[in-house]
Amino acid sequence: MFIKSQIAIGEWRDHLPYMHAKKVASSENNIFCATRQSVFIYNKPGNYINKLSRVEGLSDIGISSINFSGELNLLLIAYENSNLDIVKDDKIVNLSDIKRKQLPGLKIINNILFAGEYAYLSCGFGIVVVDLDKQEIKDTYYIGNEGARINVFDMAFDGTYLYAVTEQGVFRAPYGDPGLFFYATWENISKTFNGNVYNQIVSFRNNIFINQTNANSDTDSIFILNTTNRLLFNFKPGTKNYSLRSCPGYLVISSDKIVRIFDDELNLTREIDHYGYGEPSAMDAIIDMDGTIWIADQNSGLVKSRGEFFDGIFPNGPYTTGAFDVAADNGTVCVAGGGIDASWSGIYKNGEIFVFQNEQWESILNYSVHDAVNILVDPANSARLYVGTWGNGLLVYENGEIIDQYSESNSSLESMIPGEPYVRIGGMGFDKDHNLWITNSGVNNPVSVMTSKGDWISFPYGNHINSSFQGNILITEYGHKWIILPKGNGLFAFDEKGTFENTNDDDWRKFSVKDTEGESFNNIFSLAEDIDGNIWVGTDHGPLVYYSPENVFSENSFEAQRIKIPRDDGSGLADYVLGTETITAIEVDGANRKWIGTENAGVFLLSEDGTKQIYNFNSNNSPLLSNRITSIALDHKTGEVFFGTDKGVISFRSTSTSGRDDFNEVYVFPNPVRENYNGPITISRLVPNVNVKITDISGNLVFETTALGGQAIWDGKNLNGKRVQTGVYLVFCSNEDGTETHVTKLLFIH
Repeated sequence: MFIKSQIAIGEWRDHLPYMHAKKVASSENNIFCATRQSVFIYNKPGNYINKLSRVEGLSDIGISSINFSGELNLLLIAYENSNLDIVKDDKIVNLSDIKRKQLPGLKIINNILFAGEYAYLSCGFGIVVVDLDKQEIKDTYYIGNEGARINVFDMAFDGTYLYAVTEQGVFRAPYGDPGLFFYATWENISKTFNGNVYNQIVSFRNNIFINQTNANSDTDSIFILNTTNRLLFNFKPGTKNYSLRSCPGYLVISSDKIVRIFDDELNLTREIDHYGYGEPSAMDAIIDMDGTIWIADQNSGLVKSRGEFFDGIFPNGPYTTGAFDVAADNGTVCVAGGGIDASWSGIYKNGEIFVFQNEQWESILNYSVHDAVNILVDPANSARLYVGTWGNGLLVYENGEIIDQYSESNSSLESMIPGEPYVRIGGMGFDKDHNLWITNSGVNNPVSVMTSKGDWISFPYGNHINSSFQGNILITEYGHKWIILPKGNGLFAFDEKGTFENTNDDDWRKFSVKDTEGESFNNIFSLAEDIDGNIWVGTDHGPLVYYSPENVFSENSFEAQRIKIPRDDGSGLADYVLGTETITAIEVDGANRKWIGTENAGVFLLSEDGTKQIYNFNSNNSPLLSNRITSIALDHKTGEVFFGTDKGVISFRSTSTSGRDDFNEVYVFPNPVRENYNGPITISRLVPNVNVKITDISGNLVFETTALGGQAIWDGKNLNGKRVQTGVYLVFCSNEDGTETHVTKLLFIH
């Protein structure tokens, strides 16, 4: 139902899960459905979906609640960190006052109530009132005993009183009372007792309904509340209630296994306990003016129900935000959703693999294994994936189905505990002969290879490595293998010289990364080889570069270099590039530029030699989901860069692609360039780094550049910075020595 084509250069797009819905709201024509990461909007008349995430301008991630005001025609979005967005008339206004304010205790927005021009926010510390006309915070109410800060879970309004359910019970105060800011104005009309807590409240047909939950029971109870007592209204054994909603003519109760609907006379008119394809896990539900039921379901997205017909609605995306490792090759992007913590213990997450092909995500869930931490696309067969797990060995998938699993019983891989599922794989890589190299942690033979013929061989490097864990492995253009040794153990390099079963002739070296000034860097997090064969090492003090990595076994003082940038302030001093950052990921694009992912500062794109910063994307200046980058992968065909973060995957289309061997498929887009088009004009599928000249039909030069890898970019302007006139333009492409040339045409309409 929702399919988006490739994005343009300079654009972003999210790759978030949309099946796990938590809140739903409606306007006359739209249904708004919130997940934890973003909102999607279903247009009822047009039967289409739009997404609303950080890419579209939301200020944050981690949504706690949404609500729509028909009176003011706006959507209010609240976040777990107390940030707020007001969405109205295709504009987004951020109110970050609560987020920025230093407050003790729990700072979260649990729910949203509209009353007139105000929004009343149920917060972890009290009640915040937002003036929606002025788009500002109006007041804050601390309503606990003696004005204490207490957790307010939900609020209701019956036209006379405001009600608040809190950790101390149910409070109420007269709406419009000028003393609402004073705690004594709020009367506690039903206190909590014996561990019972009220967490939901709604006004329906002149009655106040409250939900009571008990931490020691799996059954919630709903009561009708008045000033003197409470009457039991409904309970269902073994059922937890997540939402009470007042809709036109109906009271709707959303629960973990059922949705119950009561009419104006409080008669139970319908129970939804099955969708025809699974049980509900209803976090929220409403009924619109047409009588259609809309359910925000934890497992099925937005569920639409008319009668006995159910339809799950959600944008395409991976099943979860897991993104420990991201890989790309030949138009396929794949993600491993497991993880290893700082102590190099697994997080025991079910086997999650997500594959992006033809603009669609497919989720492959394997509940028999846990912690998928490495993933590779087979360079000879993009339908085949190799998945390394932290405990269950190597999995091989083809077209979404598992075809092989390798462990200690059928390969040279070993378990930390023989006979138990502790085959831990820290890294994988293919060499030029299609042999798959694997690091195997906690065992005597920590390196194995599965040859291109399917044979398995292990290498007894345990005593040389002398480290309990082995991380990622890099195979260089010289055929050398470099392995990250986590937890401050540096690097290990070896060359088996193609004689797999004879280790007597092997070269090997365990070493600290030392710079030219003698400083050592043992905390290594990432490795990459650039187009020139230099090896970039990501440390907790920025990147270092080995410019002669082929000498790893021959030089006694094998040194790397840190990249220095002069301050140009007359001091003669220089600073190290990203010298205070932990470099978690390095990816090299077709122009030999370096995409650098960090632990706390987002993403950087550095020039070929690392001395110039082209981009710095972080969560404050871009749609980047988080500043903590776990992995980076590049689709070299399109230039789209996929960033794995601790909050999910997001991508950005860059200007560089990989180069081709010839000019047989040169492509200019758009062509023709229409008068209303102001974006970049791309000349792609080029031989790497060619010179590109654009002339008018008379041969006058209007633009010249060098391609970034296999792609050149033109802004449609001449050498004087003015948009060129209507006409046919010639695009001349040639490599450095002139042995490869090509000419194509472009129609430009001013």
